[in-house]
Amino acid sequence: MVEYMEGTSRRRGGGSGEPYRASGTGSAHGRTEADMAHACERMSVDPRFVKLRRRFALQAGFLVGTFLLGYLSYLLLSAFARDFMSVRIIGPVNVALAMGIGQFLLTFVLAWAFGRLSARSIDPLAEEIRERARAEDALDGRVVG
Repeated sequence: MVEYMEGTSRRRGGGSGEPYRASGTGSAHGRTEADMAHACERMSVDPRFVKLRRRFALQAGFLVGTFLLGYLSYLLLSAFARDFMSVRIIGPVNVALAMGIGQFLLTFVLAWAFGRLSARSIDPLAEEIRERARAEDALDGRVVG
């Protein structure tokens, strides 16, 4: 029997297979879980949160796509354009070696770009949403960290 999937716990009480029940029907733990679920449901339909998720998805998708395009071009050129990749640039350095090192540079540049773009477009919106959620929780009389 898989206890964690069925909500049972032998350590907390109940014995063999009985689910753990909190003492009292309106326990504080049960209320906080219900409040959290309600807050998450409200947040998921908030237009600013939807905008935040969309911005993040577009930004991450663009940067991942750029990385994959760079990597696949290097991979395909290495496999099918051997004459081009073996062209010497300076001394023993050929196009293949330069493009291989370029993959590391591309990775660092894209990571830097992600951080910069996030700081400009995603982080301010996330902070605004976080502050609004804290203000709503303060109005409800709850303490939010």
